[in-house]
Amino acid sequence: MKRPNVFLDRKSLNLTSSERNVSRRKLLGMISALSAGMAVAPRSFAQSVAAGPSIGPRIIDTHHHIFPPAFTARNLKRMTDDSPTFPGSFYSNWTPRYSLEQMDQNGVATAIGSMTSPGIWFGNNEEGRRNARDCNEYGAKLTQDYPGRFGMWGAIPLPDTDGSLREIEYIYDHLKLDGVGLLTSYDNGKLLGHPNFAPVLEELNRRKAVVFVHPTISCCAMPILHVNRVQIDFPTDTTRTITDLIYSGSLIRFPNIRWIFSHAGGTILMLTPRLAGGGLTPEERAATIPNGFEHELQKLYYDVASVALSPIPMAAVFKGIPMNRLLFGSDIPFFTIERLATAVNKFEIPAADLRMIQRENALQLLSRLRT
Repeated sequence: MKRPNVFLDRKSLNLTSSERNVSRRKLLGMISALSAGMAVAPRSFAQSVAAGPSIGPRIIDTHHHIFPPAFTARNLKRMTDDSPTFPGSFYSNWTPRYSLEQMDQNGVATAIGSMTSPGIWFGNNEEGRRNARDCNEYGAKLTQDYPGRFGMWGAIPLPDTDGSLREIEYIYDHLKLDGVGLLTSYDNGKLLGHPNFAPVLEELNRRKAVVFVHPTISCCAMPILHVNRVQIDFPTDTTRTITDLIYSGSLIRFPNIRWIFSHAGGTILMLTPRLAGGGLTPEERAATIPNGFEHELQKLYYDVASVALSPIPMAAVFKGIPMNRLLFGSDIPFFTIERLATAVNKFEIPAADLRMIQRENALQLLSRLRT
């Protein structure tokens, strides 16, 4: 919060002695009032952000990472090992206020929180269940503490099927979160179309779930000088899991899941000609892509986090993905909201289309925000 400057240069005002006495009293009064205001700053801040921006685009940010303190403290080394570019303080210093200040400065009304790579399951099912519950309850509390400002894609401990099914029930029936967040792969490279995950996808389909998918590094990350492995392997793993969902038949078998993929689907649009099923038999094509590979891609939702920063990938996105399937995503704190919001505002598209990306498309997925 920017503090007003109450320390005036009285000489520059050329005041008389009596005027200076009056000014001194006024100055003391101003300082006293300011001090009183600062004493209640936390409460005032909470009140000021409760309703969010009342004007402007009222953006819905569907790709907004949070770092629940207890979970982060337990898993900080895992997080820094996964992405060594960022120090531990990058994760542990995150607070709701950090997000809210950026949101208010850039016209974001609501942010849907999610967990980022490396996720919450690390091979031990009990630990994974505890991590999921801690994160989900923290996200639910954010939603309660700041009505209308936060939501949450609930975390589940895949590949633990039983634990995931229990947590889905808790997410929907008790916490009333907005949907479920998954990583692109688990357990040494098992992509989301893997048969092991079918019972979980079946339950998500029954729930008509919105599923936000964030990339991770599944395997085989090859070091390249001056390039962080995340920069190449994250979008690549997104492409792998989308392709796997299509060719495993998962998109056909579970049609009620509404999928959101990060970063405009990674490299999927660039590789579509290679992935379009030229080697399938007629029977295989009928079972997996009866209307073509591109048609399956157009049934999914995509956020524009990171890709919005360049007109080159966005040209492919606007050509290959229907406008009503694009969502705003900031990828905070790895990018600032200002950077993404500024880039999106520069899109050379009609105002109605811009509005769809910033808010209207997300409202089709998040019914609680329509009122």
